[in-house]
Amino acid sequence: MALRKSVLRQHIRRTLCPSQSPWILALGMLAAQPITPLFAAESHTEWSCRPAANNAGWNCLEKIVPGPAYKRPAHSTGKRTNAVAAAAVAKPRNLPAAQVDWIDESLLTPEQLETLAPGCCGVYLAPMRDDAEATMDPEQAPMRADANSSEWVQESKAILKGDVRLIQGYRQLEADQATLDQNANTALLEGNIRLREPGLLLTGSRAEMNIETGASRIDNASYLVHEGGIRGDSEAISLAPDKVFTLEGGTFTRCEPDSNTWYLRGSEIKIDPNTQQGTGKHVRLNVKGIPVFYTPYIRFPAGPDRQSGFLFPSISASDSDGIDVAVPYYFNLAPNYDLTLTPRYIGDRGEMLEAELRHLSKSFSTRVSGAYLADDDGGSEDRQDLVDDGTLTEAEAFPYRGEDRWVFAVDQIGGMQSRWYSKIDYTTVSDVDYFRDLNNASLQVNSATHLRKLGELGYRSDNWLYQIRAEEFETLSTTSQKQYKQLPRVNINGNYRLPGDLVLKLNNEYVNFDHPEKDARAVITGERARLDYGLTWDKQWLWGFFKPSAMVKSLHYQLDDEYLNSDANDAPSFTAAQGSLDSGLFFEREGTFSGNRYLQTFEPRLFYFYSEQENQDDLINVVGTSGDVDFDTDELTFSYNQLFRDTRFSGGDRIDDDNRLTVGLTSRIIDPDNGIERFSASLGQIFYFEDRGITITESLEDALADDDNQRSDSEFAAQLSAQLGDYWRFRTDITWDARNSDKVSLGSASLRYQDDEFRLLNLSYRYNRRDPLLSDPYDIDNDGDMTDEIAQTIEQGDVSFSWPLFGNWSAVGRANYDFTHNRELETLFGVEYNDCCYRVRLAARKWLDNELINSVQNLDLEEDRGIFLEFQLKGLGSLGNKISGILNDGIYGYEEREETLK
Repeated sequence: MALRKSVLRQHIRRTLCPSQSPWILALGMLAAQPITPLFAAESHTEWSCRPAANNAGWNCLEKIVPGPAYKRPAHSTGKRTNAVAAAAVAKPRNLPAAQVDWIDESLLTPEQLETLAPGCCGVYLAPMRDDAEATMDPEQAPMRADANSSEWVQESKAILKGDVRLIQGYRQLEADQATLDQNANTALLEGNIRLREPGLLLTGSRAEMNIETGASRIDNASYLVHEGGIRGDSEAISLAPDKVFTLEGGTFTRCEPDSNTWYLRGSEIKIDPNTQQGTGKHVRLNVKGIPVFYTPYIRFPAGPDRQSGFLFPSISASDSDGIDVAVPYYFNLAPNYDLTLTPRYIGDRGEMLEAELRHLSKSFSTRVSGAYLADDDGGSEDRQDLVDDGTLTEAEAFPYRGEDRWVFAVDQIGGMQSRWYSKIDYTTVSDVDYFRDLNNASLQVNSATHLRKLGELGYRSDNWLYQIRAEEFETLSTTSQKQYKQLPRVNINGNYRLPGDLVLKLNNEYVNFDHPEKDARAVITGERARLDYGLTWDKQWLWGFFKPSAMVKSLHYQLDDEYLNSDANDAPSFTAAQGSLDSGLFFEREGTFSGNRYLQTFEPRLFYFYSEQENQDDLINVVGTSGDVDFDTDELTFSYNQLFRDTRFSGGDRIDDDNRLTVGLTSRIIDPDNGIERFSASLGQIFYFEDRGITITESLEDALADDDNQRSDSEFAAQLSAQLGDYWRFRTDITWDARNSDKVSLGSASLRYQDDEFRLLNLSYRYNRRDPLLSDPYDIDNDGDMTDEIAQTIEQGDVSFSWPLFGNWSAVGRANYDFTHNRELETLFGVEYNDCCYRVRLAARKWLDNELINSVQNLDLEEDRGIFLEFQLKGLGSLGNKISGILNDGIYGYEEREETLK
């Protein structure tokens, strides 16, 4: 220390000479000062230097300052109070940036472990600073310095040697040696350099820095951007004053420090932490050191925020379409709206373009998307074999060759935070096979069997809901019957909670039904008005409930008479009074089982329903001999939940006639400590006091003569569910007929396992007994007998799973079997590897090929086989996405797992 004090005195004398830099002076004095402990006295001394008059050097005074001295940065030999800081300090100074701040999961706190990304074994964390200047702008903060020794050279240079540490505000610098040039206002740093700013760490062997602006150049460098885990190395890194740094011959990756499974290497890569955006020139993508992709220019995200630029391409291949390449370009137009354009090439079909525009405002959320393929090449030539052997015609094998194919969709929700609201859900396609032939590469549009086209506007008041909508469904099948359009539907529904636990409901509806085929065939169209009014005494106690209701339902039509029979009524009208009584009791008892407390309930329930029998024959056979008024109505599937409804129909084209009593029994076992329902079992049956005469397709007379409508009781319906432990769940629904040898009519059962780590196992079975259907009722075989019956009963089993194996490996699979026809519907098995850097899936699949389902019978569909590979580079994109869609559709809970693993 005596050496340091003598050097300090020399520095003070030299400060009287002109042209001395205050920055260098302060640096030299700070480097020579002894360490002041945190618990020092209430005051300490500091040097204060100001320019002298007439540019005559500097005036420096030692003054007393209140409070303890500045806490100096600790050396590597000092003590650290947290595991993160200790881990960083203990590492050698010559390590690249990523290894310096990489903290193994064994050192993380429980709170930090919860934020650990799936597949990762650590995180990047910078040592925390708790001093008063830790968040100050360097331009507003004093320079703090420390070193093992210091000296002046030629009166304009200060040399600090040995464990050099410089701190100015939030900026920190470490090196083996620092040479500070007062005349050039620069610093030359040599040996094991670390430059640290919030969210950024740079290391290297040699660096030149402008002291005033902070601009620097570091040779043999490496870098780490903590947010997003971005790292890499470079021959040299240039750091601009605005923190933008440029790599010369550098790399970019998001892999863990010891992994370079994939990385981008470019002649020049620029990363802007301010905008969290990166660009590169002459960039190659290397996977396992092998170049697999090149682009002369690329823009990529350098953080979680959205940025304009090319997204990583999606690449896949299949037998039906050949190679499929999509290269999205993302336009970050504004904070609340953006656009993605995706040029796409499909080898056996041609070029297409996909586009998606998103907009978000205070009141609206809107998504507009579409895709267009001009002059479809027709698909794989493998189908030509079916043409050559006469199985298919050319038109059946390649139905869309030469056709333009497209999809358009609008999805909007409006009226958020307002009584007014709106909704648009509109999707349309060029043909029924669009989604089967052309899976979207980047669009999120509805691809169900029926495409919805809905526009809705409404207003919510305290007691009324006013709603107007236009709706139709586009059918994606050549065999399914097209559905009616509702142009428009108007609902005005009132709901009042009156004194004395009275509930008044006033539901009013008007609908105009149109049909897309009304000009091609005899289709019934027209208008319907329906009024459903009811008053209920909703009385509830802790031990039960009692809900008597009185209702009146009225139905009015104005039918278009273009195709009506001459004797048909074009304005039928019906009104019926109804009444119901819903009541139940709750019994409870406590008990113990294997030392565990439980609460058991017993809940009997009675539901009586009466509705007048209003003859509705004016809706039967109004066109020809089988044209019935049925715009939106069907009979509900019988199950336990349907026992307590006040109608057996869905839709509004019929008013029930009924006089029945439902008896239901439910028992539950509840965990009293947390309220979780561990077990529930329900059983019920309906007892009819009168025959039913209202159906959808039969006249009153014919319906009353039907044996099914003359039954005095229904089938039994049961429901059972259980939560076995914390992760197993079992559920079954079943109906059986005691009058038909207790045969099961409808049944389903499922056993599911899902834990906190998203281990998934699903076993399910479903059965639906149906009457057999003759393949052709007018066809007679050589023996004079009718042709064979086609089984209509559905009996299927399904097993699916996603399960970790070891390390970062997991297995996925599904087996779906049709017991009715003794055939496999789908079999799939695959493996997945997932870590911080990349994710890869490999799956083998066998399935029924339904691409020709409109050309051949269902039972004649052939099996298809394939092997699929999907490779996802974390932070860039994925090669192929077909496996993801298959697994999301086929494995219950898998989509939720995917959202969690993102």
